[in-house]
Amino acid sequence: MRLLKSLFLAIFLLVFSLNDSLAAFFDKNLPSIKSDRIILKSQTIIPLHLDSDREIGVEYIDPDYGTIKIEDVLTNEVGYINGTPRKSFTNFETFKYASILVIKAVPGLGDIYRRGEEIYNALKAVYTDLSNIDPYKRVEVETKYTYRDFYHDLYVWDYNKTWKYIGYSLSRYFYKYYGMWYFDSKIGEFRHRDEHYTHQNGYPPEVIAKAPNYMKYNVLSQLAYEAWKMGRTYYETY
Repeated sequence: MRLLKSLFLAIFLLVFSLNDSLAAFFDKNLPSIKSDRIILKSQTIIPLHLDSDREIGVEYIDPDYGTIKIEDVLTNEVGYINGTPRKSFTNFETFKYASILVIKAVPGLGDIYRRGEEIYNALKAVYTDLSNIDPYKRVEVETKYTYRDFYHDLYVWDYNKTWKYIGYSLSRYFYKYYGMWYFDSKIGEFRHRDEHYTHQNGYPPEVIAKAPNYMKYNVLSQLAYEAWKMGRTYYETY
C-alpha cells in the first residue's frame, strides 16, 4: 500500500510540473496567434522579375515560384494608452470650449487635443439624448485610446509548393474612447454615456502609426521577393 501511495505521489508531481511548464509556455504576453487575428484582405502579387502579365489580387492554384502573397491582418486589442483622466467642468459651456488633452505621445504624431464641443458632437451622433444636457450643471469627461497591431504579413510561393512566411510590415491602429457624465434635465439625474470607436463597432482607426511601406503593396512584394532570393526575412515597423 505504501508503494502504491508513493507511486501515485510521483505521478501527481510529474503531471503538476508538466502543467506548470505548459502554463509558462503559453504566456499571455506573447504576440497573438493567428487564430486571434482578423484577415482583412489577402492578395497575390507577381513581382516584376517573374515577367508575368497576371493581375494583382487574383489567387492561383499553382503560382509561379517567387509569387508574393500579402495578408492584411488586424489583431485583437493589444492594450490602451491613458488620455485625460476623469476631468470635471463646472458647467456645459466651460466644457464645450475647453481644449482637452485626449491622448499623449502617439508614435509619430505626439499629443492630440480635442475641444469639448468635438467630444460632445461625437457622442451626440451616437446618443441623441445628449441634447437633454442641463447647461448649468457639472460635466465630466474621460478619454483614452485602445490600440491594435496591423500587419502586412508577407509570404512567397516556395520551391516546395507552399506559401513560405518571409516577414511582415507592422503598423499600429489607435481607436478613441470617449465617456461623458452629464445632468439629464429630462429625467433630473446625472447620466453616463460612452462609446468605444473600435473595429467591432464599425469605426476606422482615428490615428495610424504607419510603417515605412504601409499599404505600398508593390514595394513590399519586391522587398519580400528579394529577401526570399537571398534566403533572408524582411521586417519593418512603425
